[in-house]
Amino acid sequence: MGGMGGRTLAMLGLTALLVACGPGPVVRHGVLDTQVLDTIERGLVRVRGLEFTAPVPGRILDDAAVARLLDDELAEEFRPGDLERLAAVYARLGLLPAGTDLHRVFEELYADQLAALYDPRTKTLALTANGLNQRQPFALRMVSFFSGRDLLGEVLVAHELTHALQDQHFGLPTTSPPITDAQGDRIVARRALLEGDASLASVAYLRGGPLDRDTVQRFSEETASIPEELAVRHPDVPDVIRTGLAFQYHQGSVFAATAYLRGGFAAVDVAQRDPPTSTEQVLHPTKYFDVRDRPVAVTLGGTEELERRGWTRTLEDTLGELDVLVLARQTLPPDAAARIAGGWGGDRLRALARGDELAIVWLTAWDSVEDAIEFADAAPGLVAGARVERRAERVLLVVAPDADALAARVWRQSRVSAG
Repeated sequence: MGGMGGRTLAMLGLTALLVACGPGPVVRHGVLDTQVLDTIERGLVRVRGLEFTAPVPGRILDDAAVARLLDDELAEEFRPGDLERLAAVYARLGLLPAGTDLHRVFEELYADQLAALYDPRTKTLALTANGLNQRQPFALRMVSFFSGRDLLGEVLVAHELTHALQDQHFGLPTTSPPITDAQGDRIVARRALLEGDASLASVAYLRGGPLDRDTVQRFSEETASIPEELAVRHPDVPDVIRTGLAFQYHQGSVFAATAYLRGGFAAVDVAQRDPPTSTEQVLHPTKYFDVRDRPVAVTLGGTEELERRGWTRTLEDTLGELDVLVLARQTLPPDAAARIAGGWGGDRLRALARGDELAIVWLTAWDSVEDAIEFADAAPGLVAGARVERRAERVLLVVAPDADALAARVWRQSRVSAG
């Protein structure tokens, strides 16, 4: 969603680049100015190097429409009861406080961030009145005043129209898999590239042409403030939720900038056609651009006996390096948490429930035996009460009644292979 990208760009300090007169306010008297929208589209096409293959209708949303949109977005991504089941598993892992209302958390976070949105299902652009009137840094207000440009509106529109270009040329997903067969790590990595590309394209649009290395480097460095800004604005939103959002804009921007410096937006397009498949690749761009470090594939087995006894699968997902990092820094210093998470090679987690009982099986693969030992040694302090077993580069965590027998079955029936 475009609000975070807009605020980030406002902090970039690019005022020296923004001296030309712009097309004027994006919204006049509560109505989207289609001529201004057309002007922004032409400027974006010129710098991004992709043509629009279909019109992108725009609209303005009032508060009631924004609330409906957020509810619709959550309903599209999560089926009834999913958020409660997800919260229960993450709370047991220590990634969320017990009793967290994820629906309320997402509504709070995204209602504040939502200033503009491209919807790949309806192929439309939406702007919110509150988003366009959000607080702006003094420097941005001054540049807007003296240049006659609606900088925030232009950035928001350019950012979201880049998503429209991505959709028309590379395709954006319109559905989510069930949480019992999820690919969360892969999805977040893909979203990071999408948001990083859109943020970088917004800077290029404001510049009006190709970006030099210094500007791209400065852009990458300035996005590092996003996690802190989110923490200040949303201190009650759990760290794992804030980090997932900040990752898409900060690390996603660094990843897109890495591609851009290797060949401009043509290189970004290459990445869009073959996107990163793990948060590890986004956190460490050399693991994508230099020697591709593909995630180890983990296929879980061994829970069938529980299912015959009335247990039901409620979640299956890959957490990835990013969530391991968030989990580790709950109890470890940042450097130690980053070192442990940095050895991630692959994982798969399955949760099952029977009444109020919860069972979790989490099989992880690591880059080396040493990495696996380090994680196994730390794991009892990360997930309270978990049974932890290591075999070579694999570490298994089990939270369940009769964890010993379940662990033995999981080891026998699971498969781990190169990605």
